[in-house]
Amino acid sequence: MNTLDALNQAFLVYPQTLKQKPRVAYAGTRGSYGEEASLSYFKKDCQLFPFKTFEDVFIALNKGNIDYGVLPIENSSTGSIAAVYDLLSQYQYFIVGEQEIHARHCLLAPQGTSLASIEEVYSHPQGFSQSEEFLRDYPQWKCIPYYNTAIAAAYVAEQNNPKMAAIASKQAGEIYNLEILAENINFSQTNVTRFVIISRNIELFQDPGQVSIAFHLPHRPGALYEIIGIFSVFSLNLCKIESRPLLKENWEYLFFIDFTGNISQNTLTNLIPIIQEKVEYFQFLGYYPPYSENNDTAL
Repeated sequence: MNTLDALNQAFLVYPQTLKQKPRVAYAGTRGSYGEEASLSYFKKDCQLFPFKTFEDVFIALNKGNIDYGVLPIENSSTGSIAAVYDLLSQYQYFIVGEQEIHARHCLLAPQGTSLASIEEVYSHPQGFSQSEEFLRDYPQWKCIPYYNTAIAAAYVAEQNNPKMAAIASKQAGEIYNLEILAENINFSQTNVTRFVIISRNIELFQDPGQVSIAFHLPHRPGALYEIIGIFSVFSLNLCKIESRPLLKENWEYLFFIDFTGNISQNTLTNLIPIIQEKVEYFQFLGYYPPYSENNDTAL
């Protein structure tokens, strides 16, 4: 089924609602920001399934073992999470919603540990990046990347070694009985991570207002300018443009765009064919409600 047919079919049953107790996957374990995002979006009315990696979530969705995946796609301090963009392109699933979480990192260690005894720190690479100013004060520490911040905390708790610490959430510290040696160590005190809710199918919940697409342009002057001009004609606001390299083509890129505006079924059925004519590859990623603290999409 092509993009427009799938989209128009989704409009026939608009607005859709979530099934009771959906099966929801996230990357991490108890105490992770992924768990927090899942519970915040689904109002705790879901069955949670933790996985070790981002791709594990896509694989579970692909097998039909879960209904939705919840994955981080962007951080306000360190930017886009490239691996998730690449997986969205690879698996061609759809964004049906988004959730924002304030990520407040802590340095966690076994009870009784001192800063002076620490030699190794475990966390997700994003945890290290978002805490880089704090870590500069301890150049002697070896920073070891781990699958997830909360999984790192669980590992440090299991090892119970005063030479080891983790960067994770305060909640993870409480769950795994770790001592908080330093709080709010992220360099930005407004450190927010945007999570996307993904599904195998296009699902249109109440009040969608944001669209995500991806495309590959012909390698010629003005190609991107022409595409951007189309959004202006339709009075649409570009929220984000992201590019990722094509693995099989050196110096060729896949562009990801988020846009908002006065978007209707008619807008999309007119806009999409115009874009498709000017690009070499087009992927519709989703039409969904933008995040709001009062968003009741998942009720």
